Amino acid sequence: MKKIILSLCLFLTCCLPFTNLVSATEYYYEETIEIIDSTPSSRVVNTITGKKTKSMKNSAGNVLWYVSVTGTFVYTGSKSSCTISTVEAKSNNKFWKILSKSSSKSANKAIATAKAQNILDGEVVATHVLSTTLTCSATGKLS
Repeated sequence: MKKIILSLCLFLTCCLPFTNLVSATEYYYEETIEIIDSTPSSRVVNTITGKKTKSMKNSAGNVLWYVSVTGTFVYTGSKSSCTISTVEAKSNNKFWKILSKSSSKSANKAIATAKAQNILDGEVVATHVLSTTLTCSATGKLS
């Protein structure tokens, strides 16, 4: 009986390094807003341009890839609207590839969406979509 248990333990010890173990990967998301340009508030119609970025990070806090929307808005104090919306998407990691990106505008919002794949050893491990929306208030506050 001891020989059988010992043989089984040795067998498992030898085989474990070759066992294909799959572990769950944790990702974190972060959004930032930056004001790029703003006109003086003495005008009746004001403009403001801002950029909002949403990043996907790994558990170590490294940015894997991100999508950014840059929006230009006009605002009057009683209403605002988006006039220009552009998108940027970039991978900071060789295992993530950007597949597609798009931007749109709707009322007082600039919207960007991007899709990326995680590729290991030539195989797709995961596909993620990130979207972010930059909104301008009637008084020119970006959120």
